[in-house]
Amino acid sequence: MGNQEFKNIRKFFNIWSHRSPFKRTVRDFHLGTRSFTNLSLYSFGLSGLWTAVSSVILPFKILEVLEIGTINVFGQVLDKNGALGVMSLIGLPIGAMIQLISGSISDYSNRLGKRLPYLLFGGIGLAISTVLLGFATTFVSLFLMYMAIQIFGNAGQGPANALIVDHVPPRRRGEASGVLNLWRLMGAGIVTVIVLQFMANYQLGAAPQWLWYSITFIVVILIASTLWTTLSLRPSVKFKDTRLSRNLALQNTPLDNDKPNLRINLSKSYLIFLIALAFSIAALSSLQIYALFFLQDVVGLANPADGADLLVIVVIATAVFTVLPAGKLADKFGRGALFFIAGLSGVAGSTLLLFVNSIAPVLGIGALLGFSAGLFLTLTWAVANDLVSRMAAGKELGYTSIATLAGSAAARFAGIGIDELNNLSENLGYKAMLIAVAMAFIIATVLLAGLVKNLQHNDT
Repeated sequence: MGNQEFKNIRKFFNIWSHRSPFKRTVRDFHLGTRSFTNLSLYSFGLSGLWTAVSSVILPFKILEVLEIGTINVFGQVLDKNGALGVMSLIGLPIGAMIQLISGSISDYSNRLGKRLPYLLFGGIGLAISTVLLGFATTFVSLFLMYMAIQIFGNAGQGPANALIVDHVPPRRRGEASGVLNLWRLMGAGIVTVIVLQFMANYQLGAAPQWLWYSITFIVVILIASTLWTTLSLRPSVKFKDTRLSRNLALQNTPLDNDKPNLRINLSKSYLIFLIALAFSIAALSSLQIYALFFLQDVVGLANPADGADLLVIVVIATAVFTVLPAGKLADKFGRGALFFIAGLSGVAGSTLLLFVNSIAPVLGIGALLGFSAGLFLTLTWAVANDLVSRMAAGKELGYTSIATLAGSAAARFAGIGIDELNNLSENLGYKAMLIAVAMAFIIATVLLAGLVKNLQHNDT
């Protein structure tokens, strides 16, 4: 091959790599460079830990506790769904409060890299708490360790929420949100799939080592991804501010909302957004939290961990291939029409789950729900970054934790109702949950599409 042919091939590859959002994301994966990828990589480990612990390890630990004895909370004897829901429900308010406080405190510093110490502190504390969770043998000890996970995880998450506002101009926040959610979904998918494989072999007496393999893997991934983002964004002589490097055409780009925002009360638009976000979180969380028990009780899988493994692969893979194009399209054409597509997909998927009785159709519907989740995740975070001010981004984005709390709490509290309705009629609780999920998708879509339309009208 001649020198000229080699140059032509390299030129073609560079053009294709520049145009392809997936190739560009992979190309930006270099420690120390300031790119959308490195800005978002912390979410890989954080999301992987949250998902694996809440969806896999915690349900297994609850089943262990139930084998030893009953779980009694405030005089109420709880079954597995109720215990899982109540434990998560009690921990969420503390997590939301910590996230809001830590994000607000990080706004008051003007020094370079002001969010990074919180991210590092939260990651280390989260790793230690996860290890201690493995030693829990009672409901009380399990609850206390889950509390610690909530506290440390949200102490880092609050300031990290503002990284996009700190580093990215408004015209590219849809794309940045897409990259963030790409790594978030890949973390949730890859880590959870591997943990599910480990935990499928886990038995408390016969094979306890698989729990520790899972926890070790989770902690290593969390620490590595947290250090990667922290080292990549750390202040240096080369970079005079905290914006991304020139290779993304972001350095020294003025930010449209680079003005102090001293408001105490939230705007009407932001309140509407938070309400809509709560409904979308409630819908997505319900499908995630009770997936393992749904596969066991409704689909009839003897080992639901194997079926959940396949389902996670399908959902996450579909969402991964959705988030980057969604971010680019949102920046170019707006968010409104994409919200309707996301809502329609969510309603269709949750409704179709009412009629399944085997794993094959569940996997097909999972792809549809993954598409919906990918759209919702990217679009909602892009809108959130559009609505907040740069000087108070940590505090204002911290309010999303309140919306997340409301949505997640509703989903987790539903566990008690699911168990009660299942006792009245076989799988009635799961059917009621799916109908509620479809309604939540509809409400979120109408509110978000209307909000985006009003914002576009005001801009013109």
